Amino acid sequence: MPDLVERAAALDALEAALEAAAGGCGSVVLVTGEPGIGKTALVTHFADLHRTDARVLIGLCDDLATPRPLGPFRDLADQLSGTSAELVRRDSATAAASVHQMLLEDLRRGPAPTVLVVEDVHWADQATIDAITVLGRRLADVPVLLVLTLRLGDVDPGHPLWSAVDALQRASTVTIDLSPLSRQAVLALAGQDADRIYALSNGNPFFVTELLASGDGPPPPSLANAVLSRVAQLPDRPRRLLELVSMVPSRMPTRLLDVLEPDWAAAAEPAERRQLLTSDAEHVRFRSELTRAAVRSSVPPVRRRQLHRKILRHLQEVGAEPAELVHHAEAAGDPDIVAEYALPAARQARAVDSHREALAHLRRAADHCDRLSPSERARLWGELAETAHLVGHGDEALRAADAAIALAEATGDEEATGRCTRLRSQLHWFAGEGESAWRDARAALRVLDRSGSPAQLALGYVGYAELAMLASRTEDALRWGARAVELAGGDDAVLARALAAVGAARMQLDPSDTGVLHAALDAARRTGEHEHAVLSYTALAFCNLLWVRPERALRSLQDGVRYAREHEVDTMVGYLEAIRAWLLLRQGAEDEATGLARATLTRAAAPESTVAGLVARTVLAERAVRRGADDADIRLAAVASDADRTGELKRIGPVLELEAERALTRGDPLPVSRLEDISRRVGPQPLRCGVAGARLAAWATVCGAPHEFEGRAPEPYAAMLERDWQAAADAFGAVGWQHDRALLLSFTDSEQALAEAVEIARTLGARPLEGRIRRRMRGAGLAVPRGALPSTRSNPAQLTDRQLEVLALVREGRGNADIAALLHLSPRTVEHHVAGIFTKLGVATRAEAVARCAELDLV
Repeated sequence: MPDLVERAAALDALEAALEAAAGGCGSVVLVTGEPGIGKTALVTHFADLHRTDARVLIGLCDDLATPRPLGPFRDLADQLSGTSAELVRRDSATAAASVHQMLLEDLRRGPAPTVLVVEDVHWADQATIDAITVLGRRLADVPVLLVLTLRLGDVDPGHPLWSAVDALQRASTVTIDLSPLSRQAVLALAGQDADRIYALSNGNPFFVTELLASGDGPPPPSLANAVLSRVAQLPDRPRRLLELVSMVPSRMPTRLLDVLEPDWAAAAEPAERRQLLTSDAEHVRFRSELTRAAVRSSVPPVRRRQLHRKILRHLQEVGAEPAELVHHAEAAGDPDIVAEYALPAARQARAVDSHREALAHLRRAADHCDRLSPSERARLWGELAETAHLVGHGDEALRAADAAIALAEATGDEEATGRCTRLRSQLHWFAGEGESAWRDARAALRVLDRSGSPAQLALGYVGYAELAMLASRTEDALRWGARAVELAGGDDAVLARALAAVGAARMQLDPSDTGVLHAALDAARRTGEHEHAVLSYTALAFCNLLWVRPERALRSLQDGVRYAREHEVDTMVGYLEAIRAWLLLRQGAEDEATGLARATLTRAAAPESTVAGLVARTVLAERAVRRGADDADIRLAAVASDADRTGELKRIGPVLELEAERALTRGDPLPVSRLEDISRRVGPQPLRCGVAGARLAAWATVCGAPHEFEGRAPEPYAAMLERDWQAAADAFGAVGWQHDRALLLSFTDSEQALAEAVEIARTLGARPLEGRIRRRMRGAGLAVPRGALPSTRSNPAQLTDRQLEVLALVREGRGNADIAALLHLSPRTVEHHVAGIFTKLGVATRAEAVARCAELDLV
């Protein structure tokens, strides 16, 4: 575009952000818009204005088939301090974990202010996305303006960039969404030809520029042809230079051009004059990516391969990065080079947590694995299995693990056999195949006991401990976990996994015993064991949910999802989201829970057959049962079958609870025989202690069946074990689980409690439960209310009679013990009533409750 037309507001926003950065308050500016809208023109103009009064750093993301890890920061390495530059260039997990902090320190210590521009973030690799996210959220007191250009329309749903954008927008971020030029602007640029140009361009600045450059002649049939018609006017050498430059995504390094075309500058001059190319000391690039694409598409395939081959040869000579070599080798049709560099490119990407890019390279390497030795092939398939698992391709991971095991066995490498078999055990667990997971865990431990190193043998015991913990066999989990800790020695990564299994087992016995699990989480984060860090978050969330501690569960879920997305542990995102859906359902957010559960089932990482899919389907079955849906029985039978296949009480127990509730609300016989079958299926150990066993024992009490549980139970379930239905209902109500409260109230004989239960069920749309309570009231000769109790309807906070009584005594300044004595209630029940009052009044303290009471004239 000849001038920056209609971009004054955008420039003003950038100027304001830079002024704030100069004052020590850094921020992020997202410059978005469609291709050709002028993002690069805007930021380049702004950067040029401030090269004398600010440090300007500009890095670009490449449109490679598989992006270079930390590509834009590698471009900037020479302008960073020595330590930061060294870290950015290094390929290791340690570098990935440290580069964010070092970049931040470099920016904090450098000349102030700094304008850091990262262009075309929609092509960024995961490591770059992580770095941008970390930097962007920590600029509040750093004199840096971070400017990101991106095309959100090119970003697929579910891409990690969306999470990064969301995280940045919650920080100090300004979004500049560039709009097309108005008709008036085009008129100012094109004069009498404005109508034609505006009709063809729709105001896109690039299209306007291309059409203006085409002169007074007839418009080309397409804008691509407009570009090519201008290219055709160039002499032969400049045209061939354009073709060469178009083969390299984003921009061509001048050092590479110096080798490929030593006198390229003379050939570039006519193209620059016609605004096709632009250059600086380090790079030559097309003024628009659309121009590059048009030129590249015009090159015949045979010549295109020749150009890529020419570029590839010289990239090899200068020792280019593996990802660049693979990109050009594929385009050149050179399988030998792809085979040579795909695996190094994959390992470079894995080292900085760019797992999707790593998987793409590993697939390429697998296509050429016949060039490797059997032991190298076994290692390749093992890495592919691990990476495919991390990004949620479970079936592919299992096939790769099978191949790795077969190759390791064929070469007699028992340690590799044991390692890959242990990995396959983990994959079977995620697939919901409990028996297969145990079979592989046993086989791996036998092999590693014979031939494995102490660290690998420790991991074999970890696999056993993890499966035992997941199956609620806490005694076994603690025993095998202790053995793993003993063997781990100084291997922090192995120790973190062992501690996670031990910590999760201990938390199943005591919800306050979280120290070991938090230590495991910290160790996993410190050592870069991202999958196991997410597993620790998951254990914290799931255990807190089972212990009926929803607020703690929600915090761990949010932290876990954020961490999993940052580090591309896609397999666990679906699982965590399914647990969150379960929590939301219990809290009464049925629509949100249902939407989240269904979305989870559409994820590649959580199809119906996986453990994550099972949790999501259990959520949908619970809603169907509670709503009395026509497909409730079908859903319930399906999840019961798949839960049984896992062999885990924490999967089977919740389904049994639904089966019991279904029977209660329909007036059918309670599932006593099902309880007996579960007891045989899971064995005695999970039934004696642990939170899953406590819940099953509580429902056995409801069904009138015996149990052997003798450990600690969550508060509402402990009350159920004592058949104290009111106390159980109060405990559920205190955490906002209203349906559970109403269900437990339905066991009482209190007219007031049953009336409240009917009111809750009606409000929630739980017709089966409402019908059960109505039948009980009619059977007892009690009047069934048509709606809310008159006393409840009469006050704006919808407090029950009992809550009004308690509130009156709170207003008098009485404590819970006094209120309990006066109303002949237990102190715990009074505590639940007070919590319920606070929730309905929207207050946090007794003083606030009294003040709100006066405002509403409640007492």
